[in-house]
Amino acid sequence: MHTTNQEAAFKQKILTAVTVPEVFTRSQCEMIIRDAEIIGMTRAPVLAKDGSRVTSRTRTCASCWLPKSPHFQWVYNYLAAVVSEVNNEHYRFDISDMQQLQVLRYRPLQKFKWHFDTYDGSDRKMTCVVNLSRPEDYVGGGLCVEADWHGVEKSTHQGSANFFPSWIKHKAKAPLLGTRWALVAWITGPAWR
Repeated sequence: MHTTNQEAAFKQKILTAVTVPEVFTRSQCEMIIRDAEIIGMTRAPVLAKDGSRVTSRTRTCASCWLPKSPHFQWVYNYLAAVVSEVNNEHYRFDISDMQQLQVLRYRPLQKFKWHFDTYDGSDRKMTCVVNLSRPEDYVGGGLCVEADWHGVEKSTHQGSANFFPSWIKHKAKAPLLGTRWALVAWITGPAWR
């Protein structure tokens, strides 16, 4: 089998989560939040084992979906480019698509308990959580990932994107005060071989 120098130089990293700071600017984050408010936030569902969406006390935040429409194409295109870079540098998963983006709003006492973003038969391989809020907009709360995490100190910065394999256990803690907004992307690909 023929390998390029780049492929030969790649060594799987021990990292299981990585933060990329400043993926989106402050104004871009605020634009996404405003658009989500216009779309309308409703109680966020969870995925049942059969892949259906159900309401659960496990997840009490609000959410909306960003359609794959011309208005939001810039978000999908830009995030896809960052996903490609992160995947090439850290994971090398066989990925092919991105599911519909979801915006989440966490107010005090709203959380998402420990969970995985994949299930039997799921094609999700990588999860990306972008912090849309400024750190001073909320107290407490935030993303917790049960993994080695490179760049965790910048994970709460506005516009920072946090990546991890979808089978890694994680949760979103409820803020004590204020509101925390996040954009979530699930990256998919063919079945593992």
